Amino acid sequence: MLRMKGLAFKLSSYLLAGMVIILFGLLFYNYKFSRTQALQDAKSDAKKLTELTVSQIRYILGVVENIPTNMATIIESRDTTMFKGTVKVIEQMLKENTLIYGTCIAFAPRISNGDTILYAPYVYVADDSLVYKDLGDEQYHYVKKEWYVQPRDLGKGVWSEPYYDEGGGEALMATYSVPFYRNSKGKKTFAGVVTADISLRGLQKIIKDIQFFDSGYGFLISSAGNVVTYPGIDSLDDKKVHNFFSEDYSPGMKAVVRKMVNGETGLMPLREINDNKHDNRWVSYGNIKGADWSLAIVFNERELYRGVHELLSELTLLGLIGAFLIALMIFLVSGRFIKPLQKLAFATRQIGSGDLDYQVPEFRSNDEIAQLGQAFNIMQKELKVYIADLKETTAQKEKIESELMIASNIQQQMLPNTDEMPGMLGMDIFGMLKPARQVGGDLFDIQLKEEFLYFAIGDVSGKGIPAALFMAKTLTLFRAKVNAGNGPAQLAEEINHELEMYNAESMFVTFFIGKINMTSGKLVYSNAGHNLPFLLRAAKTPELIPGTHGLPLGSIPGLKYEEGQLTLRKGEKVFLYTDGISEAMNTREDLFGEERMLEVLDQHKTDSTQIISEAMLHTVESFASGTEQSDDITMLVIGYQ
Repeated sequence: MLRMKGLAFKLSSYLLAGMVIILFGLLFYNYKFSRTQALQDAKSDAKKLTELTVSQIRYILGVVENIPTNMATIIESRDTTMFKGTVKVIEQMLKENTLIYGTCIAFAPRISNGDTILYAPYVYVADDSLVYKDLGDEQYHYVKKEWYVQPRDLGKGVWSEPYYDEGGGEALMATYSVPFYRNSKGKKTFAGVVTADISLRGLQKIIKDIQFFDSGYGFLISSAGNVVTYPGIDSLDDKKVHNFFSEDYSPGMKAVVRKMVNGETGLMPLREINDNKHDNRWVSYGNIKGADWSLAIVFNERELYRGVHELLSELTLLGLIGAFLIALMIFLVSGRFIKPLQKLAFATRQIGSGDLDYQVPEFRSNDEIAQLGQAFNIMQKELKVYIADLKETTAQKEKIESELMIASNIQQQMLPNTDEMPGMLGMDIFGMLKPARQVGGDLFDIQLKEEFLYFAIGDVSGKGIPAALFMAKTLTLFRAKVNAGNGPAQLAEEINHELEMYNAESMFVTFFIGKINMTSGKLVYSNAGHNLPFLLRAAKTPELIPGTHGLPLGSIPGLKYEEGQLTLRKGEKVFLYTDGISEAMNTREDLFGEERMLEVLDQHKTDSTQIISEAMLHTVESFASGTEQSDDITMLVIGYQ
């Protein structure tokens, strides 16, 4: 009987029979193993949710950690003793970062006239306003606080245990502290810490906004088992740090906390009896690297098996309906469309072989086959357009690369050619810039004004074209301002004013300006956050020029800069550089550092400025061999002859 039927009927019958057998087999398998599979899926989802939440919290903590880290870097670029504007910097930072409750710059104690001076300006948020305190009083005694001692002793950024900051921020908080240092004769000396506080209640609001299933909740604990966030934290004692091991929590929960304190990650059930009812819950927990905290997500077991029976019934119904509809569809359309499909298949093979002009069959009907034929026609046309566009895009890319090369040449041409400086000036000058990309943000310049030689070196924040444009702007301003014959400090203030006025991208440039009287050798200089130059003398070890410090240009309006001065003698040289040298890294991620710089400078201090520069570049390139250059390398060496 079946032999007498057509291909469409046979195909429908065979497929329907096979689908029914497969469907019932799958339903039987699903019925038998659905709970196990649901549990495995729920475990997987819980782990993924935990990992995602840990990543979210790590991101939040990372944002907080970046603030004191960046501030420590800025402070290290200038004198780490007390300086004006500290409180304003902290207040501005708190206004721009709502995650942070308070920030403190706690300077290391210093001795003055036999007295120990403590200075720790602290600003925190209270009732939507900023409150200032100096924590450097004998009653608070911050030098014994955990948030000060740990980063000082460990030499790195550290999260504190939760604590109530009595006498300080007057709130339950956790603090991230970063040490900063002062360079003294080539050695780093501890100078204090920069902190960022987060309120535990503020952090709880963030955790509360994260969805943990329908009825679940999350909480954070520290490595000592102290509560960082918990759903009931608002009802707890305002001044008490709670601990899971000392509080009246269930044995099952304490077992989970014990694993969390050990830094473990996992998923385990909680089988408890509450109010004479079985309370079956699950806890998924994970460790938050960096802060050494742990996150736990608690949810009810019934959520793991939700929809298992509903899924089974829906699959049965949908499977039967689907099998019937598919069989019916195959029966109706297979006989009619097999031949047109064969034509389309042949046309596809022709187009696929490269014959883009092959005529695709057209169908008079408006059904799916006709639409498929139209789609093939559109695809054929779009493929032609795509190939043409690809050729054009390739040409444009080559043009852009060519323009970048031209931009690189123009940028290099903007810098002074020290080879062309006349020798009769009594100066031996050599400068070089090796950008990390085709264009970069480093710069140096030399300008003559009567008997004075002005020089400068700088490093723009960021990389690529934006940094190059900012570099060009800075260089142009320097050359324009030099014509007035002002001192380095006034030059820095005027350039800072111009850069900050039109700086929507918040870029900045570290800048060192010097002015040499070529007759007397007197050098006057001012520093805007740049690496201090080295003074090279024939009979002495290279040493840092006594520093004057200021914030980078373009960062804050109305900055004032100080000047330093010294007198150069015959044969003495000044070595200026950017951090592309000191921060060059090798394959083991070791920094080139100032010690290696000093070795090169000491070895070549009596050589010409060009030999010194080339020796330094060769040593850096040999040290970083096998790694990609990550930052611009710039040097300017000035010898007084």
